[in-house]
Amino acid sequence: DNAGANWNNMPRTKIEDPKVKREFQLLRMRGILDAKKHFKKDNRKDPFPQYSKMGTLIEGPTEYYSARVNRKDRKQTLVEEVLASAEANNKYKTRYAKIQDKKTSGKKGHYKKVMARRKRG
Repeated sequence: DNAGANWNNMPRTKIEDPKVKREFQLLRMRGILDAKKHFKKDNRKDPFPQYSKMGTLIEGPTEYYSARVNRKDRKQTLVEEVLASAEANNKYKTRYAKIQDKKTSGKKGHYKKVMARRKRG
């Protein structure tokens, strides 16, 4: 089952594979990865395309020094690439910490801190 000769017989997407599913989820949430870039909103009912093909990006010969990624820095999937970038990880950690502070500000954690302060002095 494929998309036909006009689409180079592109195979049907295998959603059963968790790796493929994760890749498409990451693509849908790419606006979160870089807050300074804005992407068109994806309003499709089905989040996964009917036909797709996974591949590897290969740089052109003229981009040997400018846009080339070293072999040791290359990752197998988009998810691995995102997790490997230290700059992004710091941003996610600080964002997560802010969200956690906001969520626990008036709840049980806040109450426990107040009670602990009362017991101390």
